[in-house]
Formats: sequence, structure tokens, C-alpha cells
Amino acid sequence: MKKFVIALMVTATSAVGFAQTAAPGTHQHKGHRAGFGRMAAKLNLTDAQKQQMKDIRTADHERNQQLYADFRAKLQEFRSLKQANDPKADDVKAELKSMRPQMEAARKASRDAMLNILTPEQRNQLKAGRKSRGFARGFAAGRRAGAAAAHLNLTDAQKSQLKQLRETTQQENAQLFADAGATRKELRSLRGSDDARAAELKAHLEALRPQLEAARKQQHEAFVNVLTPEQRTQLEQWKAERQSRRQSR
Repeated sequence: MKKFVIALMVTATSAVGFAQTAAPGTHQHKGHRAGFGRMAAKLNLTDAQKQQMKDIRTADHERNQQLYADFRAKLQEFRSLKQANDPKADDVKAELKSMRPQMEAARKASRDAMLNILTPEQRNQLKAGRKSRGFARGFAAGRRAGAAAAHLNLTDAQKSQLKQLRETTQQENAQLFADAGATRKELRSLRGSDDARAAELKAHLEALRPQLEAARKQQHEAFVNVLTPEQRTQLEQWKAERQSRRQSR
């Protein structure tokens, strides 16, 4: 249940990331403007494209305003019930899950409309950006795995197996990881603001959570299967020590 709460608080597609313009009548926060400005500069959007992006964003907000508001209200209700250990939280959780298809459909429509505005070259640039973000995450994960490997005295054969596992996981889930990373980055740019878009991004991350959890679980299980019983025990000890150091900071 804890994972579900975290998921709701935090992935949709990175294509939406370059449409960071506020709806008419709302205040454009600095992080909001900066996020759009950076992406617009990277893709060299024309003024006409920027206006089209803004129009799509505005239309999405107006068309789905009630849906997003209902989701935010339901999310707040779930948090309150969960915090109070109220059994009704499970019912609200089910309602939130039932709203997922609508949220995904809304975002997909907006994303597809935005992609249609881009030139083939701009789409390639966007795709390349996604891949680089995925590589950065994979590199960070690789460093953590390397730290664990150093404590487990892995054989060369085991190291080779684990390297192949990481590469396979990254290849199979590159798009998923890139989308999640782009949405988290966009969400961080809105931190401290009262922008309504933050709730939409959190909803998208919630929708991707099951896939992310499944990919990570699969990789972890494959990793553990490579280890000997003694190494598995050492791994658990290392993880406990690492967690203890974090808590003592």
C-alpha cells in the first residue's frame, strides 16, 4: 500500500514535457517557464509551433479540467483515509485506479497532437533526448550495482552475467524509464508552485508505477538468482548497513 501512495504522489510521456505553458488566466511560475524554454530551445521550435503547443495545452486543460480536479480530490481523500488507517481507503484506491484509463487517454490525445506539430528532425531530437536520460539512469543504477558487487566478491562469470542482465533490462524498458524520468524532472520543476499541472504529472507517474515495479522486480530477482546463498546473505547485510547509514545522516 505504501508503494501505491508514493506512486500517486509522484510518468507519462516526455513529449508532453515541452508544452510547459500555463493556461490563460493562470500565473506562469519561473520553473514552469524555464522548463518550456529549455525544451523549446533544444528543439528549435518556431513561434508558430510554440503557439500551437500552448493552444493544445490550453484545450487539454479546459477539456479535462473536471477529470483532473476529481482526481486531485480523490487523491487527497485517499491520503487522509490512509493516514487515519481507515479501511475505506481501499475503496478510494479502487476508484483512483478506475480513473487511470481516462487520465491516460487524455494525456495520449494531448501528446499525439503535440507530436504532430513537430518536424521529423525534431521528433528524432526528442527521441534522442529520451534515450540519453535512460542511459543516465542506467549508469547510476550500474554504479550502485557495482558498489554491491565489490562487497560480494563476485566471480568474473557472475559480473558478466549481471552486466548482461542490466543491459537487457535497459533495452527492454528504455522507453518506459525515459518517460518516467522526464515526467519526474518536469514535476520537480513545478515544486513549490501551485500549478495544477503537478497533479496531472503525479497521476501519470502513478499509471506507470506497475510497469516500473515489475521491471525492477524482474531485474532484482534475476540478480539474486546469480548469487550464491552466502552472497545473498552478504547482500542483505550490505543493504541493511547502507540503510542505517542513510538514516544516521
